[in-house]
Amino acid sequence: MLLTANGIQKRQYPLLVVVMGVSGTGKTTLATEIANTLDMTFFDADSLHSQAAIQQMSQGIALTDEQRIPWIERICSQLNQFETQGKSCVLAYSGLKRQHRQLIFSSYHHTYGILLNADQAIIEKRLQARKNHFMSPRLLSSQIDAMEPFVNEITLLNLSLNKTLESLLLQSVSFINLHCCE
Repeated sequence: MLLTANGIQKRQYPLLVVVMGVSGTGKTTLATEIANTLDMTFFDADSLHSQAAIQQMSQGIALTDEQRIPWIERICSQLNQFETQGKSCVLAYSGLKRQHRQLIFSSYHHTYGILLNADQAIIEKRLQARKNHFMSPRLLSSQIDAMEPFVNEITLLNLSLNKTLESLLLQSVSFINLHCCE
């Protein structure tokens, strides 16, 4: 999947790029931009939360691992369908738990990750400014605490939010191009 002066070369195989981070890091924004730039399908994992889970999180109550399992299963099912259809996908997904990430990553044969990081104070400001999202800003600390470290799970790009969206997009596209075409 090379970006050329004339556009994008056709990929030889479907690719999954998972953009991860706690709530408020801009996963959806960056994932959408990557998908648009590389002509891939955008998929927001939050779209598959149950109404009960959305209501619980909007009240500032974190989901348990047991409550996340049906959500993870729905995400994996959709990703498996995309890969079977030959569609490359950019997924916006929190990626808090290693066990759940491994299930997500295994949905495709070719998967790369992008992890968005920032100081808690920066994310809190972003969450306070955000409108029309179910995730309560009160859950930020619990999400940060729940984020398990990455240990050689996947080819991963770590990005700091102290850069512009354009810079994050350029770094992300370069990373994907570098690794998918090896």
